[in-house]
Amino acid sequence: MSVWPYSTRRWERVRKLKMQYEPLCQLCLKQGRIEPAAAVDHVVPINRGGAPFPALDRLMSLCASCHNQKTRHEQLGEDYAIKGCDVFGRPLDPNHHWNKTKCERSSHGEEAKTSREG
Repeated sequence: MSVWPYSTRRWERVRKLKMQYEPLCQLCLKQGRIEPAAAVDHVVPINRGGAPFPALDRLMSLCASCHNQKTRHEQLGEDYAIKGCDVFGRPLDPNHHWNKTKCERSSHGEEAKTSREG
């Protein structure tokens, strides 16, 4: 890739280090699949305020399929929702209502109840 920052030596070093620490696709692992990573992706895209050379925990090792899906959603201006469940049956999408705390769920219910009463 010839676009900054991906064309720099600094990015190549960061990418290599991330792939050494996490050589498998992080999204596939959450679903119980083992796929080798082919790309290193920013958790927060650069064009949405992400750092070009972030700490390793702000990067994801992804297989080609997961990377392409995530990138396509970002190009279309859509939020990327992780589909599927982990090996325990819990939804992977952090915004799924099952992943909200009990307090968050009850406060949303109260707002809906208040709006119906008003």
